[in-house]
Amino acid sequence: MGKWRRREEMIGKDVIDGEAKKIGVTKDIAWSEEGTLALLIETIDEQDFFLEFDDVERIGDVIFIKPKTSLQPIPTKTCPMCKYKNPIEAVYCAKCGHTLENKDTKNEKK
Repeated sequence: MGKWRRREEMIGKDVIDGEAKKIGVTKDIAWSEEGTLALLIETIDEQDFFLEFDDVERIGDVIFIKPKTSLQPIPTKTCPMCKYKNPIEAVYCAKCGHTLENKDTKNEKK
């Protein structure tokens, strides 16, 4: 039986691509409705992406990903008060609680 890893062991690890370049850092673990597991990666330019576990080459002190891995962008909306990136479907900011306007609501007010 293979070695199991805890969530805490994954968070904060550097993510390195096939050319030995740092892509970003793991922020969390995510799963889809279909049961696929992924890492939530924050890239160097502070964008969030999902990286499916099938695209992970090896996990040690850092996480190596397979060459030509495609990161899946995560749609977010930024809180106007604290600048925290929230899931696109969020109504309130997870960090400060400020109400987040969606584009449809904003257009209805005009």
